Amino acid sequence: MAKRFIRAGIISAIATLVMAVFFVTLTWAPNHVYESDLSYRTLDYDVTADTSGDLTVTQHIDVKMLERTDGDDNVKPWKQLYQQYTLRGSNLTDITDISVTNVTDGINYAQQTEPKYPDDVSDSEWDSDYANRWYIADVTAGASQPKPYTPGKDGLAINSDATKTIEIGWNIPATRKADSMKFDVTFVMHDVMTQWNDVADFQWEPFGKSNPVPIGTVTGTVHFPEGITKDDSWAWLHTERTSETSRTADGGLRFTAYNIHSGDYLDVVAAYASTPTSTGISRVRKADRLAALKRSEAEQERQWQEGQRTAARARLALWIATVVIGVALCAWGLYASITSNKRSKYRGPIEYWRDQPGISPASAARLIDVVDKTSGTQSNRELTATLLSLAVKKALAIYPGSSDLYRGIDMSRATPVELSHMIAADPGRQRAALSTSTIVLLPVAIDAVPNREQLGLSDSEDALLNLLTVISHRVGCPVFDFNQMRLACKGWEDGYIELGKFTTACDIEYVRLDASRSRGWQWILAGVLAAVVGFGAMIANLIIGYGMVGLITGLPVFAVGLFCSMSGAMHELTATGQEIAGRCLGLKRYMQDFSNFTDRGAADLAMWDWYMVYAAAFGISERVMRELAKAYPQVSDPDWLDSNASDSMVYWTYRSHTWHDRYDYGHESGGPGGPWGPGGPGNGGGLAGQFGATPLFGGTSYAPGFSDLGSQLSSGFADITSTIHAAAPSYDSGDSGGFGGSGGSFSGGGFGGSSGGSGGGSFGGR
Repeated sequence: MAKRFIRAGIISAIATLVMAVFFVTLTWAPNHVYESDLSYRTLDYDVTADTSGDLTVTQHIDVKMLERTDGDDNVKPWKQLYQQYTLRGSNLTDITDISVTNVTDGINYAQQTEPKYPDDVSDSEWDSDYANRWYIADVTAGASQPKPYTPGKDGLAINSDATKTIEIGWNIPATRKADSMKFDVTFVMHDVMTQWNDVADFQWEPFGKSNPVPIGTVTGTVHFPEGITKDDSWAWLHTERTSETSRTADGGLRFTAYNIHSGDYLDVVAAYASTPTSTGISRVRKADRLAALKRSEAEQERQWQEGQRTAARARLALWIATVVIGVALCAWGLYASITSNKRSKYRGPIEYWRDQPGISPASAARLIDVVDKTSGTQSNRELTATLLSLAVKKALAIYPGSSDLYRGIDMSRATPVELSHMIAADPGRQRAALSTSTIVLLPVAIDAVPNREQLGLSDSEDALLNLLTVISHRVGCPVFDFNQMRLACKGWEDGYIELGKFTTACDIEYVRLDASRSRGWQWILAGVLAAVVGFGAMIANLIIGYGMVGLITGLPVFAVGLFCSMSGAMHELTATGQEIAGRCLGLKRYMQDFSNFTDRGAADLAMWDWYMVYAAAFGISERVMRELAKAYPQVSDPDWLDSNASDSMVYWTYRSHTWHDRYDYGHESGGPGGPWGPGGPGNGGGLAGQFGATPLFGGTSYAPGFSDLGSQLSSGFADITSTIHAAAPSYDSGDSGGFGGSGGSFSGGGFGGSSGGSGGGSFGGR
């Protein structure tokens, strides 16, 4: 279970990370289109309203400049950044006290200069004569026709109908591109406020609809005159983008807006109670203002929310559905995965088992995968173990080398000792014995007596013996090596049918055991559905413009669903399976730890033919052969083998050890080699390889082929919050503003109210 969870966790984590990067890129890619060549990564305002009706504005700007080219594809460096504002007698008469600091380079642009169009100046001249200075100009007639402007002198009169567009700019050294360049810009905006009988109010617009520069995140803090608190001040934020609003501890305003596109606007509308200190405001109206302002803002907010309500409720329904359905599917998937893993484990008392497990080798190869996933493919281990079982039951024999080595010898009567001495006497035959393997179908397997009854074969063993018999007919002899098998099977169009009979027999045999049942559909279905729901949520939210919300709501569901779809066990043990699995696991442990037992006897050695069969089924043959060699060092003695083990399956494995030492064919660990070397069953020369399946036998050295994003997340959560507010039902709250309005409390985010406040800022660069 731990291995499955670790593997599933690693894969799902990698896939989730890739998916997150992909969707973050898609979510924010549109901004790069709006960005053109110049964008503000962040824009932070610190604004103070004073008693004279002015606003002191400090901007902290983080600018991103991409490389750009002129009409001849030459790189055109950036030399100038600017902001334009509109002066009106009704809400902004002048801008003074300008200062610019290059925070990145630590340079205060203290010197003012005349406006200069940078295209007319070389880079070197620009850097020496114009860079690191600021300017202000009247660009009412156009940016290409700047006129001198003197702050404090060329402003407008209070309440006049005239307008002017002024440009505040600063010259930077010629810059090809910059991922981040930071500036602090401070100035005073004059006569922004209006004094009424009951309140003083203003509508400040830091940037308006004419602004072409996109902004990643805008934040701001507005401070009221001393003595004004949240109890005697009211404010609203006008923006169509996702935003958040709140009050500071001293009653000031704090706002954040995300993902500002070209053509977006942001206005702060504020009012505070008249006090003796506010009498210095120049623009005065002899009327009450607060009640009308609240009604106007409440109506604007109502209209905005009314237009947003249907879409907001649909979005909210999508998000709730994603979370509810996703959580339910994830819970189901996790429960099914954990349960399946628990039920696939053996929970009985058996630690070691010394006898055969009571099931066919093919079934053992399948059952071991349920309780203890092992190396090698299942089909590979089934074929290997079943072939060895036929050899143990004397239905066939397996000898080292090609069939040419035994030409003229009656292989049905030959003894292993005679054959090994014949091979050992000739170095050429020793080399040839390491190249492939020869199968000999014994008379008992090919006469008229039914194989099953006479040899006690299982269904899978009988099916494999029949398959080998059919192949022997194609070869034309009951003695054939793997090279001859390969040639005989080449172009055999119906071969897959014969091989399928063996596979079907293994299937039926295992089903009859009733050892395990498939339960994988539960955690796979739940996991896949959860991953689909999560992925669908990300796609749907991306389409409607709420990509980060899609990541917040959909990505966790996708990740957990993907984990669930890979972490469960395909099969669960039945009550019968628990008993059989205990014997298989006990036998596997016993063979792996064989050399540690001190109470071994002759019976243990006599069982080693069957141990080799089941070691192949469990995929631990090399380990088992090493254990036997450690427990019985005498198996390395040819004379002892000739006298005591000539009729055993282990005979050829260890008898050929001396050939391996003399002719090293790349076997691992210096272990026994012999008939299971290069070109033999473990190297693709086998039966399954002829039918397009995996090689018949695995293994190498021992025994017969034994197989062995901080702001982005904030934006997303802000989208959720604003949508919930927009989806709220209507109610009547009197002066506080109907339709769920904030009533001037500056909470709950902004709304798409009126634009055109003081400033109407537009940003740019040259």
